[in-house]
Amino acid sequence: MSELADRQREARRRSMMPGGTRDAVVAVAKWALPLASVALFAVLLILPMTATQEFSFLLSKDSAAKAGERMRMQEATYRGETNRGESFEIVAESGVQKTSAVPVVILSGLSARLDQQQGPATVTAPSGEFFIEENRLVVDGPVVARSASGFSLDGNAIEVDINKNQVRTSEPVSGTLPMGQFSANAFAADLQGRSVSMTGGVKLRITPNRTVG
Repeated sequence: MSELADRQREARRRSMMPGGTRDAVVAVAKWALPLASVALFAVLLILPMTATQEFSFLLSKDSAAKAGERMRMQEATYRGETNRGESFEIVAESGVQKTSAVPVVILSGLSARLDQQQGPATVTAPSGEFFIEENRLVVDGPVVARSASGFSLDGNAIEVDINKNQVRTSEPVSGTLPMGQFSANAFAADLQGRSVSMTGGVKLRITPNRTVG
């Protein structure tokens, strides 16, 4: 029994050393969660985020575990502040890399909240996959975005190419603006240019009384 306990203590000690299991989990999480934040907030029509912001990443020392070549993280939280001073929080309930031979982290239970002056903006998605070597994230729908300022968006299978700073989906999206409702067959966003384009069957229904004031 004492020999088993010694082995377990040694395994924990190695995992906490530089380059150990926990370092690997944190490194992956620091890539995956910021990318998830880009995807989730991009569907709220490019909220003001910049690459030069400072963020804090919180991961409980007990939340990382490894069995064989399998990597896990649970209840990972990514917090930061926009250049307007608005705080936000991204949460992934869990993340798993099934094997070191497959450089993909499967995220589940994604949610995000941005505290705007008009009120909170929230985004939720059930799951996503982060392709480590490609710097690419696919957020699986339904993606539901809601904002107190009158914006909302519903979509599926949103893809983020971090190398190109682009977000896109080839599946239908719909939502609301302060002036009315919109829908389209495809959605694309340029994070550097802070632009959003919708193509294919684009419809906009303006509600006159919503444009007043």
